[in-house]
Amino acid sequence: MKKKTFAWSLVVLFFCAGCSQPLRTLMELGGEQKAQQAYVRQKQARFEALLRDIERQRLLPGLRKERVVARYGEPVLTEGGVFLYRDPVDFVGAKKVYLEFNDRDLLDSIKVTGHES
Repeated sequence: MKKKTFAWSLVVLFFCAGCSQPLRTLMELGGEQKAQQAYVRQKQARFEALLRDIERQRLLPGLRKERVVARYGEPVLTEGGVFLYRDPVDFVGAKKVYLEFNDRDLLDSIKVTGHES
């Protein structure tokens, strides 16, 4: 009887050991998804703050590039002296903000295109 119980204990142990790695992988994946969702929420909040500040005329020419990045995060695209900001998820037909900086890294112009879905 003890041998049978011991044998079954070994079978259960090997079964659990075989399942533990996939279970750990699923748990890690869930943690990564939460981190990704938090990242997207943060990017969306910063983009909404940018749109709100433009609408309320709080973002004005003359602001230093570093201050813009500190407040609104890294742009989606930087080409020359132009920054592109947009929603991190909804990028077809959504609003896009182009911020153009001069050679002294000061904000020169603000252009908002597109519309909200």
